[in-house]
Formats: sequence, C-alpha cells, structure tokens
Amino acid sequence: MKSPLRTLVCLCALLSLNGFVPVEALAQKSSSKSTKIDVVQFPTVPADAAYRIAFNLHADADFFNLDDLRRYGGNMDLLKSGGERLSGMKYFTVGREAEVVDVGPSVVVDVAIGPERQGVPKFSSEPVKSGSEDLTFWANISCNLPMRVRIGSPEGEVWDAFEVDEPMSVRYGNEKISTIETRPGGFSYSKSSLNFSSEAELMEKLSSQEGARFFRRKAVLMQLSRVIDELETRIFFLEGKVEVSVYSGKGKHDYPELDAARDVAIESYDNGYFDGLSSPIDTWRSWAAKVDFTDKKAKVTRAVALGLHLNLAQAHLYRDEFTECAQAISDARALVLPGGEESLFLDEVQSRLMKRRRALQANGNFQFTLEAEQEKAPDIKNIVGKRSENKDVQMIYPEDRFDEIGRQIALWEAEEVEGSPEAAAAEASEVTLEQRLGGRLEQTIGGMMLRMNPLMDPDLVGEEFPEEILNIPNLVYLDISGMKFGALPENIDRLVTLQTLVASRNDLTALPEQLGNITGLKKLFVNKNDLKGVPTSLTQCTELKTLDLKDNPMTAETLDQIQQMLGEDVKVKRD
Repeated sequence: MKSPLRTLVCLCALLSLNGFVPVEALAQKSSSKSTKIDVVQFPTVPADAAYRIAFNLHADADFFNLDDLRRYGGNMDLLKSGGERLSGMKYFTVGREAEVVDVGPSVVVDVAIGPERQGVPKFSSEPVKSGSEDLTFWANISCNLPMRVRIGSPEGEVWDAFEVDEPMSVRYGNEKISTIETRPGGFSYSKSSLNFSSEAELMEKLSSQEGARFFRRKAVLMQLSRVIDELETRIFFLEGKVEVSVYSGKGKHDYPELDAARDVAIESYDNGYFDGLSSPIDTWRSWAAKVDFTDKKAKVTRAVALGLHLNLAQAHLYRDEFTECAQAISDARALVLPGGEESLFLDEVQSRLMKRRRALQANGNFQFTLEAEQEKAPDIKNIVGKRSENKDVQMIYPEDRFDEIGRQIALWEAEEVEGSPEAAAAEASEVTLEQRLGGRLEQTIGGMMLRMNPLMDPDLVGEEFPEEILNIPNLVYLDISGMKFGALPENIDRLVTLQTLVASRNDLTALPEQLGNITGLKKLFVNKNDLKGVPTSLTQCTELKTLDLKDNPMTAETLDQIQQMLGEDVKVKRD
C-alpha cells in the first residue's frame, strides 16, 4: 500500500518564480500545454518534530552580533526585500502549533555565517532635490556572504542541510535609516538619512568601522532572507497550486503521437492519477531516442528532445520514481550549456527531486489527510526582524562555526547524498562528440553556426580537428579560434556551404588545397598562426572578400604576391 505522501503532488519550486524561460521560447520546434494542480509539499525533516524550533545564528561577535541586529530599525524591510514566502502558498504544521524557542527544542536549526567578500563599489548620484545642483552619492557593491545551514535533532543527528552563497548587490548611501535608542523602561527609534555629498566622503565612511558594520548588517539580513525562504520549505508543510507544462513538437512536421501523449498526461495531472502517465512515458522515451543534433530540419531536434526529457523528469518525479527522474534530468543536462537559463531550470528540477525524495524518506509513514487540523506556521522573518518578537529568544550565538558546520555537512552528505538520485541528476549524461557539437549549433542567416573555444572545449585543445564537424549540414559559420588543432583536414571541402571560417591561433603551418573547393567562402581568418603562404586554390573562392593573415611569419613580398593573386576585391589583412 502506498504511503499517503505518495498520493500528493510535491511542490518544491515554482518554475515561474525563478525566471525560467519555457522551452518553446528557447527553440523553434517545441510546444507545450499547461495545467495547474493543487499540491502539498511535505517537510524534508520529520513532520512530527518540527514544532519547537531553535533558530541559532552563529557568527563571531566582532563580525555580527545581537546589537547589530537590533541597533537599527527597518530590519523587516531588508528581510522582505531579499525574498518572500512563495506567493499564494500556505505554510502550516499538522496537529500542533509550531513556535521558535530557546529551551526544549524538538528541531534545531544552526545557521553559520561565512567570510564576507566585497567587490568594487559602483557609484551613482542624483540631485538632492529637483532642480538642485547639489548631488547626493551612493554605491552599489557586489558582495558574497555564504551561509551554511544544518537542520537536526537536539541530540545532534543531521536531518537536512544546505548552503546559500548567492551573490548580492548591497546599496550604501542615499537611504533612510532608523536608529534604535534605549531609554528607561524601553526603547525608541529615531529616523534619519544616510547621505553623502561626494564619492570620497562616501568611501571614507564606508571604510570606517561604523560604515563597515552598517554594510555588513544589510548583507547579513539580505542573505538571511534567502536562507529563511529555503528553510521554511524544508521544515513546514506547504500548500498551493503549481503549473505543470507538458511539451510536444511543432514546426514543419506534424506530431500527432506526441500531441496525444501530451493530452493524456495533462488529463492525468488534472485528476491526480499518476499511473496514467505510463503510456506518455513510453512515447516520450521512444521519441527522445530519435534526436538528431545536427539537422535543424529533423523531426526531433535538440529543443524537442529537451522538452521530452523534461516531460520524463516531471512524470517520474510525481510517480516517486527517483532514479528514472534523475536519469531524465541528466539526459537533459547533456543538451544544454552550463550556466544558461535551461541549466538553471534543471537545477530547480533537481532540487524538486531532492526535496521530494528526502520528504518521503523522512515522512513516508506520516498519516496526513486534507481534513487534518492545520496550524499556521510561524513567520521566521518576523521573529528575526522585529524587536518585539525576538526579545525573548537568544538566536545569535557569538561564535564562528562556519568551518565546523561545513565539516559536519560534508560527513552527512558523504552518507546521505553521494550516490543518491539527486547527485546523479547533477551530472550530464555522456554524449558523443557529434551530439555535443550538435547541441552547440546556432541558427544564423543562411544556415547554422558553430563556435568552439578553449574555455568551453578544454578537452579538445591541441587534438586533431574533429571529423564530426564535417558531418554538419548547412554549416555557414565555423569558429575554432584558439583550439590549436595544428592542421585543417584535407577534406575540409565537405563543408560545401561554409561562408566564414575563423581559425586563428591554431598552430597552422599550411592550409589544404581543398579549401579552394569551397567556392562560397567569403571570409577566412587565419591570423596568429605559423603560415608562410596560402594555396593558389583560393583563387577559386570567387566570393572571398576578407583574408586575415596578421601575425603569421610571412614576408612583405609574399603578402604582396597573395594580394596580387587574389585581386583587389579581396581585402588581405596584414601587419
């Protein structure tokens, strides 16, 4: 019998909240239909333990302390500006109301602040008031401030852990501030402004101890906001709606089989009947195997295949088939470039996999019904940011535990994460070089463009020119700058549609005669090589307009002869 958790769709990240550009916007031949379904996300820690929560913030007292937290007003503005609870989502506990406590916790959250790294300030200014010649200055400063988070039992068992190290841009100057002032029987806030009349004055204040602590306080609260956003999704139940997109194909081909699979999947999601995804899964897997990476007119291009793998990842996720979900994510990673929008979205899917698996592991036997008594979860940001809320909770402990908690997390990950489905999902599936190059092709005027460079292709630097490039149809632009292939292949003329060849810094000592058979070649860049001449066959390239020969060991006489051979219509670039 399935656990009640298995009958609920798990929400771990809303796609639209992370700026993901749908596949159909990134490729010419994919389409999608979407549906919104009710979801309940389980915590990744034991649900029956997350009621008395100890929230401990660890930092060296000289770096950040309780006085820093309470010295200025406006903490809530900083915490809320760093991020919000997911819009339209309901955080709750079941059966009992949760609270943040110092004594007798049932779950302990340790947050350790790491070393701060600042970038170069970028200054801006504006008139103090409309029509005034006097200016007020401020700076935006990039900042990294990692935080490590461990969630566990009071006895020290680690239940979950993560690290947040997202770069921030912290503003300093031209802003309103509130300063807390103690008085007999209480405290009050006085409002003022932080303004500077010059860049020099701003930098002098920022370099002072007071300015540095003010800046750090803002950075800590902004990063802490992100930590709490992530933390709350792991210790509380979360209820709301999530949009699920199912992809098919579009373009010059018809895709009735994929369209039918998409419609069946949408109906299954609408009804919460995930066994109904079996048939679409078979269809998507079969079609994904037909991908052609080099022919953009093929029925299954990279973009269509990517959509199919995303379909598989979602379907397997909601069926709790974590190994299969990880494989689909890994297969999708082989189709995208690291660091792009598509890659970031796959990171989100991997996070959803991780959270759903850990939630099932921690709460597989938890009895939950939609009629269960639900209590609103405490808002940890309010408790941290409001003096009236945090006055009875210590929260901040004057000790640097960043490295210590890092070691504890590493040990936990070695047991719980290494070899897990989410770890497998982090690695791209192995692909052939043909698939890899095909995934890099870009559409351009008249055909396709391929650009290689040592940063993206370090494993190919100094190797032979890849034969797979010659198999790419309609290649009109090829850039292999800095790849140090040593020679162009004699059968380079297989690239019959090539119009631009950029082969700078490739240790070339000669060009093949067959290059002249590419009669449509218009631009040839072979600067920074070891050429002492060019083949006479280039005279057959009647469309040639530019030949770059800079930084080659050629005599002026040789260069004059090449210019004369090719004629005045060809611009020969020389030192």
